[in-house]
Amino acid sequence: MNVIDHVRDMAAAGLHSNVRILSSLFLTMSNNNPELFSPAQKYQLLVYHADAIFHDKEYRNAACKYSMALQQKKVLSKTSKVRTSTGGASTNIQAQSLPSEIEVKYKIAECYTILKLDKDAIAVLDGIPSRQRTPKINMMLANLYRKAGQERSAVTSYKEVLRQCPLALDAIIGLLSLSVKGAEVASMTMDVIQSIPNLDWLSVWIKAYAFIHAGDNQREWMSMAT
Repeated sequence: MNVIDHVRDMAAAGLHSNVRILSSLFLTMSNNNPELFSPAQKYQLLVYHADAIFHDKEYRNAACKYSMALQQKKVLSKTSKVRTSTGGASTNIQAQSLPSEIEVKYKIAECYTILKLDKDAIAVLDGIPSRQRTPKINMMLANLYRKAGQERSAVTSYKEVLRQCPLALDAIIGLLSLSVKGAEVASMTMDVIQSIPNLDWLSVWIKAYAFIHAGDNQREWMSMAT
């Protein structure tokens, strides 16, 4: 094990204060001696350091450190391309063991959301290609879009959450609150409801919420009740 492995293991063990102190010392050493750690190791240190700061609820500082990690990841990507072109065999294996760049962007957006910088959070998440967005990224985007009044984008993101996780009830509530028809929402969960025993009640639950959000539109409720 190298020192980065020890930092990673402490982070996994929840020793956040220890990670913060040790990673800070290593980063200072790296600034004084750039050859001390590889680009990949410095990227890992920055992410673990930012995670520890996030745990201490210093969200503005954490967002800054996560952004530094992303800048370091760009350096790493450039060096990886050079190594790949020259026949480096371990590049792909190394990349698989690194903290996820997508997760780092999510953490930045989470910091911005807590700091009530919603536009900045949306900008970060919008920069993630749609195919790489996890359910929690789509859920955060949907909530941010709805809050910003971008209802069409919010609906698209909520639907993507349901496509990946058909029992995401908060996403269902989000769609119904944006006037998506209850029958359409129910159809997105029907396969799961029918395939799992004792889940029939969920259809009634969706109908109830559809009725609540339909307001005076009684036809919506009647069409679902029959």
